[in-house]
Amino acid sequence: MGVNGLMKIGFIGLGNMGTPLAERLLKKNQLFVYDVNQENLKYFIKKGATPCSTPSELALQTSRIFLCLPTSTIVKKVINGENGLLNSVEKGSYIIDMTTGEPEITREISKELQSKEINFIDAPVSGGPKGANQGNIAIMVGGTKTQFSTIKPIMDQISCNIFYAGKIGSGHSIKAGNNLLNLICRMATFEVVSMLVKDGVNPETAVNIIQKSSGRNYATEITLPDNIISGKMVQGFSTGLMKKDAGVATKIAEANKVEIPLGKLSQELLKNTIDEFGEDADMSTVALTYEKLTGAKIRP
Repeated sequence: MGVNGLMKIGFIGLGNMGTPLAERLLKKNQLFVYDVNQENLKYFIKKGATPCSTPSELALQTSRIFLCLPTSTIVKKVINGENGLLNSVEKGSYIIDMTTGEPEITREISKELQSKEINFIDAPVSGGPKGANQGNIAIMVGGTKTQFSTIKPIMDQISCNIFYAGKIGSGHSIKAGNNLLNLICRMATFEVVSMLVKDGVNPETAVNIIQKSSGRNYATEITLPDNIISGKMVQGFSTGLMKKDAGVATKIAEANKVEIPLGKLSQELLKNTIDEFGEDADMSTVALTYEKLTGAKIRP
């Protein structure tokens, strides 16, 4: 326990997704944070969190450590690298990886840490910053049922939608599949809405009606109304990260000898946006690609 009986919790990775997740934990716990971006750290210092200079220093403070990082390769570095968690993390600790990671790397890390009596579970999230802020983001957890039941009370502070996915790596498998499906639905929705706009239908009208019909999906519920038709054009998720996530799903398909023609086509379509705007561009720029391709004005 920390100050005034609060639980001590660590959080590494304070980016677009990590920030709202960590903020929810900060409400009821003493939070120790680490990020390579000093501005992100300053933000949390102002909110009352305690900054750490390295992952190793953070591990000295708590036995419950959350990670929310760009890739599984970075997760390995944070754990095994110079000044990494393994330098000081105590036996029996829990490292909860909320990164959208690669199942095979996750299983490798888990096996290594298990031999050191350290718990490692995957717990990626889906629902974007909006879902994280509202406390209803989906969290899919891979690990043993005992590990899940141990850590769930803390996760309950983040969201009301927590699911046990299965053995270690299952959470990351489902997340990769989910994001590939999101990409497929996004591309299909932009395609159809562009067609309707060319036929004289107002884009907002088209989206509102589809959202109440059988074609509804995340793109009609969130992406188009919140980020495109609003004119905001900021979703907080880059084309490069989507490319990475879809690539993880493709690796899973290849390892299991499953054909994914729609998945591959959606990645080819995403490449058109990346070729023009780069991998740091927001996923909202996909709308610009479709406007250019079809001549249909989706944005206001």
